[in-house]
Amino acid sequence: RYWLDLTSSDIFWNTSDTGWAKSAWSSIFSPWIQGACVFVHKMPHFNPSIVFESLSRFPITVFCSPPTAYRMFVQHKLSSYTFKSLRHCVSAGEPINPDVMEEWKAQTGLDIHEGYGQTETVLICGNFKGMKIKPGSM
Repeated sequence: RYWLDLTSSDIFWNTSDTGWAKSAWSSIFSPWIQGACVFVHKMPHFNPSIVFESLSRFPITVFCSPPTAYRMFVQHKLSSYTFKSLRHCVSAGEPINPDVMEEWKAQTGLDIHEGYGQTETVLICGNFKGMKIKPGSM
C-alpha cells in the first residue's frame, strides 16, 4: 500500500515478466487490494520505445520496472516524451545505481522509490512516498 502508493483512481503498470512472483504481487494482488486499475501491455521483447510510447499515450499514474530497465531508459532522451499522468515510480529486483536514479529524476522530474523483498516475503522494506530517499541504500 505505502510503497506503490496506489489509490482507486490509479492506473498501475508493472513491466515484470509474468513468470516472476513480482508480477503476481505487483500486477494483481497489490493493485486489486487498493482498487487500482492494472495496465497490461504485451511486449514479446522488452523495448524501451514501446514503454515510453505507452507511458505517453495511456493515463498510467504509477509505474514499476526493474533497475535493468531503468538503466536502459536513461540512455534515451526522455525529454522528447511527455508522461502527463505519471506521478509515482518504483523499482525492485536488484539494486539500482544512484546515478540512474538521479538521471531518471533529471529527465522526468520523478523519483524512483526502490523496494526490497523476496518471493516468500514480498516487500520487506522500501523507500515510501514522503520519505527522504537515500540512493544506494537498498
